[in-house]
Formats: sequence, C-alpha cells, structure tokens
Amino acid sequence: MVYADGTGRLQVVRALAPDAPSADMASAAKRIGILIFEDFSLVEVSSISEVFAVANQVRVPADAGGRGEAPNYSLLFLSSEGGSVASSCSMRIWTESLDTRWMNECDALFIAGGAGARHARNDAALRKRLGRVAPKIPFIKAIGEGALVLAAASLSVRNRSLDFGGESDSGTLPSKLSNPLFIAEQTLSLDDPKGPIAAALSIIKRDHGAALAREVSERSIPGAWQKLATVLDDTEAGGVRQKIEAAARWLRENYVRPISIADAARVAAMSERNFLRRFKAQIGLTPSEYLLRARLDASCMLLAATDLPVDKIARRCGAGSGDGLAKIFRKRLSISPTEYRMAGRRRQGDSS
Repeated sequence: MVYADGTGRLQVVRALAPDAPSADMASAAKRIGILIFEDFSLVEVSSISEVFAVANQVRVPADAGGRGEAPNYSLLFLSSEGGSVASSCSMRIWTESLDTRWMNECDALFIAGGAGARHARNDAALRKRLGRVAPKIPFIKAIGEGALVLAAASLSVRNRSLDFGGESDSGTLPSKLSNPLFIAEQTLSLDDPKGPIAAALSIIKRDHGAALAREVSERSIPGAWQKLATVLDDTEAGGVRQKIEAAARWLRENYVRPISIADAARVAAMSERNFLRRFKAQIGLTPSEYLLRARLDASCMLLAATDLPVDKIARRCGAGSGDGLAKIFRKRLSISPTEYRMAGRRRQGDSS
C-alpha cells in the first residue's frame, strides 16, 4: 500500500491480517502501530513509515557494530474505531480499531500529530481504548500535538523518568501514571521535520544498534546522522552516563527474560565491577533491584488493566510463577497480587 503526495511515501511494511498472523516470519516481526485520527499530519506519519520500510531493506554485518539481525517490522495504522480516516490534506487511510487483537503483541505505538489532535483528545471512546491498550505496550511515542492525546488519556509524558520513586507515604497503591516502566514520550517538536524520523530511529537503534540506525538515517536523510545521533543519545559518542542509561533501558525492555549482571554489563560495555558501582551511583539502585522493580511494576500494570491469571502475569513479567510473584508482592507491598487487583478495582468503583 503506497500513497504519494510529493512529500514522501506512506507504506504498510509487511503488514498481515491483524487478527490472523500465521507465518513464522509474522511471529518474529516487531509490531509497530501508528494511531491516527481525522485531520492528522500525513507528512509525519509518512516519515515514520518510510524509516521502517528502509530498515527492512538494510543489512548490517555483526562485525560492523550492529547485532547481526535482519530487521523485520510490521506496521499497522490504527484509529479509535477503525475504518477510513482523512489526513490534513484530505488523503484517506484505512485503519484497524485499537481493539484489534494485533495490539496484544504490539512493540511500539506512535501517536500522530497534526491539528486534529486537539479534537481527538476530546473523544471519550478513543481515550478509553488508548488507556486500555497502553499498559501492554512497552513504548508509546507522541509526535508533536499527539502529546495532547496522551495527556487526555492520562498517559503523561513525565513517565519517561529512569528513576523509580519511593513507595508512597500515604500507602496508596502505585498507578500507571507514576510507573517509570511505562514510557510515554513526546518527540521533537513539529517545527523540526526530523522529529518523526528520530522517533522511528530510536526504535531501530534499540532493536538493532546504532550502526543499523545510522545506515537507515543516511538512506532516509543523507548527512542528518550527526544531529540525529545527539537526539538519540548515541552511546558511541556519549559517556558513562549514557551507557548506564542505555543499560537501564535494556533492563526495562528485557525484564521478561532471565538476565544476569554480566548481560547488563555487556550492554554498557563495562566490567561487572565497574558497572555495578556506576549503576548504583547514577540510578540509586543496584541493577538487580532495578530489574525487580521493573518486574513488579509490569505486574502491577497487568493486574490493574487485565483479567489475566496471576500465573500468566508472573510468566509474562519474568517472575517465574504465581508463587514467585506473590513472594515479591508480599515483600514489597505487603499484599498478594490478588489483593492488589481487588483494591484497584474497588478504587475504580469508588471513583466512577
């Protein structure tokens, strides 16, 4: 599917039927959703789509600084209810609803900018659907005015913080708004046309490393990498702080897997001893404690936002089993996962 308007191409990259993934390649694809609404900015959405289309064509050898993996991104355009959506230049794009099962395994969601965001933020159905699916998505990136939609759905851009806040003195249970694992971030402003490209490249860099992201950048906008690398906080040009932040992000993104200190130290390109010392000094927690908090926060989100059994949530969050998750909850929150879920439901009932 290709749309041309003189400013770029808009593509669905290796898109599959949203409710019927069947091939092996489909299961391995990174799913990228793009949420649009009436009067969205086509230029920005086109830029994002083009970056992932280019990435799917690029191969960087492992010994060239990449991770030796072939990019495989699948994009889907989404709206609140699905159907045809008109851009600011009247071009119409077909979308699926935010409720599609495709979103259950979504890796990142971009929220388009444009004048229509000011109206979309008042759409109660959109806010409800976005609030329901957001806790399941590791990364949400708002482009320009798309931050208005995030804010209206109570998904604040302040959730970018790397640091875990201390337990509340009031004894109230943590909410997704204060959850540092949930990363909702606003990209560069609309005044900078590289903003959407930088947002897409940040995902590619996370998945495949700086070398492949640089190659995609050069193919998309020749000569732009020097500026984009600064925006993306490229650890090759950064110092210890950037390396520790990269390791912290990696821990948050991979908490479902068995992770050792050696694994995290390799991400930061440091010895284990140096990594432990610098991580604690910068983040305020040991890597093990940080990882445990990430798993706890992810579990809290799933308990609050879904009806999944505790055992399944434990497996999804790297806690092993329901018993293992219960031990973490009792130690950290002095309640069981089931009690946490019930307390959250009671609070929702009281506020409605």
